Amino acid sequence: MKKILIVVDSIIDNGLGRYTKELIFRLRPHYQISILTSNPGSVDWRELNIPVFLLPPMKKLNNPFINFFQSIKYLSLAKKADFIHYCSEFPHCFLFLLIPFLNKPRFITAHGTYAVAPLDHFFYKYLLRFAFKKADKIFCVSNFTAQKILRRIKLDNIAVINNGVDFNKFYRPFVSPGQNKDKVILSVGLIKNRKGFDISIQAAAKIKSVFPDLKYYIVGDQSDSTYFNYLKQLVISNNLEKNIIFLENVSDEKLIDLYCQSDVFILTPVVIKNNKFEGFGLVYLEAGACGKPVIGTLGCGAEDAIKDGYNGLLVKQNDISETAEALKKILTDPKLAENLGRNGQTFARQMDWSNIIKKYQAAYESRLAEKNQC
Repeated sequence: MKKILIVVDSIIDNGLGRYTKELIFRLRPHYQISILTSNPGSVDWRELNIPVFLLPPMKKLNNPFINFFQSIKYLSLAKKADFIHYCSEFPHCFLFLLIPFLNKPRFITAHGTYAVAPLDHFFYKYLLRFAFKKADKIFCVSNFTAQKILRRIKLDNIAVINNGVDFNKFYRPFVSPGQNKDKVILSVGLIKNRKGFDISIQAAAKIKSVFPDLKYYIVGDQSDSTYFNYLKQLVISNNLEKNIIFLENVSDEKLIDLYCQSDVFILTPVVIKNNKFEGFGLVYLEAGACGKPVIGTLGCGAEDAIKDGYNGLLVKQNDISETAEALKKILTDPKLAENLGRNGQTFARQMDWSNIIKKYQAAYESRLAEKNQC
């Protein structure tokens, strides 16, 4: 059985963590896996016979000297692996980069901000360009991420593999939208400005006159206190205290229950300073698996997760009025909501990890076969 070393920042319950967990779970029957991470999350990896080795936090790994020291520390681990998959880009893909005699196939998953922003940095851009060029394959989670990278560096080793979803976990039998007045909107994601929650909150305020008993649940980590406090002030200034509920640290069961209760899912990401952006948007697929119509924005990775007019609606970034109209359109048209929701389930089923994982395996095996022929 071939050995993989998975290198990742953290495997907590966020987009990166879910991606990494699913990748590991799907690869586990076929490969022997070791994990190198700063935070292994809540999974008991020992019970799964997957050894975990700890790295310093990301802020420390940014230091090239600390990064190189960790490369030396875990060099024996890298030597034992048949190949290395960096599930985090910067700065984790620098590990083992400057070890000249370590001739191992390397794969990097490029998600979003940390695959692009360092390419604009006066120093880190040289290291990341080198890492990208040395990689056997860079898996971009969306066409948008790939385009952002290719505008900054010429590469011929990029492949787009969209994020997968655990369809069976999130699937629930389709329920036609109800006619009740108490409409429910849901957003899920880290409470950060690039997620665009300030836009969706103000859009909700615009349609409150039509749906006075509207409930809008916003689920996500609230550790960015500056932005979170700004959102709370927006709620107060728009008289939405009885309409908007902030939640965090919810269980998967509770999250699925919220998806099922909702009439529409919305996440309206914005691009910040041309290099901080939403790489894909797994939550759109999760909502789709539950049969819910979704709303996202143009000009980001959401364009790969939402087919405009098929499983959801795409609106311009930072456009409160257009976002409000999209919400109103879905909430007032049960037939449209049903069509989008049913199509969302079809699309989410196609994006199940059982289909996506085959693309990774094909890339691994192709490179290993080439290496064996050398």
